[in-house]
Amino acid sequence: MGSRIDRRGFILGGGVSLATAALVGCGGNQPVTESVEPAASPKAARPDLSIGFQSYSLRNFKPLDKFILEAEKLGLEYVELYSGLLETSASTEEIKDAKQRLAAIGLTVNAFGVENFTADHEQNEALFRFGKELGVTNLSAYPTKDAFASLEQLVVQYDIRIAIHNHGPEDEIWARPDWILEAVEGLDPRIGACLDTGWVLMAGVDAVEAIEMLGARVLGVHLKDFTKEGEEVIPGDGLLDLDRTLSALQEVGFNGPLSLEYEESPENPVPDMLETVKRIRSWIES
Repeated sequence: MGSRIDRRGFILGGGVSLATAALVGCGGNQPVTESVEPAASPKAARPDLSIGFQSYSLRNFKPLDKFILEAEKLGLEYVELYSGLLETSASTEEIKDAKQRLAAIGLTVNAFGVENFTADHEQNEALFRFGKELGVTNLSAYPTKDAFASLEQLVVQYDIRIAIHNHGPEDEIWARPDWILEAVEGLDPRIGACLDTGWVLMAGVDAVEAIEMLGARVLGVHLKDFTKEGEEVIPGDGLLDLDRTLSALQEVGFNGPLSLEYEESPENPVPDMLETVKRIRSWIES
């Protein structure tokens, strides 16, 4: 498992040059050509990309009070919660309390998961009701293939997106982006992918290729990286080309939040997560 600006309107900046100006003299003089130096143009900064994290990264920090102390060190705006911190059976008061305590350190809960979904409409709807109370945009999901008739009704009814999470080469249902794309073809656009960049690499698919293939169906991203030996590393230190991946997300219109998911160093993941944030912000500013 900066401020928000829509990256759809992103425009790459470039230099500005002025044409030479031909000055025509009077009294029969020949035209005089005067060279004008290119005017200096400020470099266009990349619009910001909202950054959050998957709370599973801090799974060793429970209960919520302990989690909050650690999460505050990240200085991020968004969090994707998982059931280890807040059960889906939580009461309205428990949900409200959790949201308020997270908001006190500047965190908005934008997503929840990963949760299983089946053809059982009643059970699926219970998760959507929970998501609505929590105020999420996405439910990160691992659905069975017979779940979509139910899910298509629910994304419309609750206006919450279902983002299918891929789980690597051993995942026999959703390991590859083309499998996800085939399953959601023709369905409501609120059903798509929560692309785990590390696991898609382990499934033998380049993350950039996966993003380009899924296009607007990329509804969420778990940012992760592995070496070819399967060791998890800080994004950009392994198989993941971080700059190309972020550029590909920009080009398909994904404006975040990214969910950083770092499962290594569970006793102290924050320093490596902060390095990831630094790299993303460096790309934004480049």
